[in-house]
Amino acid sequence: MVRNKKHIIFDWNGTLIDDTWIFVDILNVLLKPRNIETITIEQYRKLFCFPIKQFYKKLGINYNKQSFLQLEKDFVKEYKMRMYLPGLFSDTITTLDMLLEKGIKLSILSASNQNILEKLLIHYQIKDYFNYIKGVDNYGAKGKTENGLTLLKQIQCHKKDVLIIGDTDYDYKIAKTLEVDSILISSGHQGEERLNCISDNVIKSIGQLKDCKL
Repeated sequence: MVRNKKHIIFDWNGTLIDDTWIFVDILNVLLKPRNIETITIEQYRKLFCFPIKQFYKKLGINYNKQSFLQLEKDFVKEYKMRMYLPGLFSDTITTLDMLLEKGIKLSILSASNQNILEKLLIHYQIKDYFNYIKGVDNYGAKGKTENGLTLLKQIQCHKKDVLIIGDTDYDYKIAKTLEVDSILISSGHQGEERLNCISDNVIKSIGQLKDCKL
């Protein structure tokens, strides 16, 4: 069990919801008309990173300011068509219930658009689990670190009592910026090998949180 933590901040995509395949699906839709080779989930997990522009460069997408905005619009359009298709990870609900029973408060810090994030939490009937829900005000995944700093002030806990749980090196970097502990889950948007290179606290699924000790 995660010891001595009073507030846990969860990432959303790839952490609580099993949606990596949807992102791969959408990317392949966008890559084909640009005559760029499509990718597998394994390749995606090796390449995915923030900022998103850097990730697109890794995929071989050449863009200027105007074409990037169009790419962003195309992605959002395809995503909205599929946003309710993924399911929560099989142990998401039971883990959230367990944490609440332990008296631990929960929040979400995500690079997803705030409106979309709230719609999804309502759809999956878990919005009420969280004290604070922090998404971004754009569709380009910009502003998560700044929101994290704001959230930390709102939580009003000592930093040693706060834990961030996510699935990417970005979550790890945000935790470092906030000066709080973190746990990374390797079943999301980045693979285990990458995450093990930066953190000693990597688990395969959210259900393994009960065994984690920090």
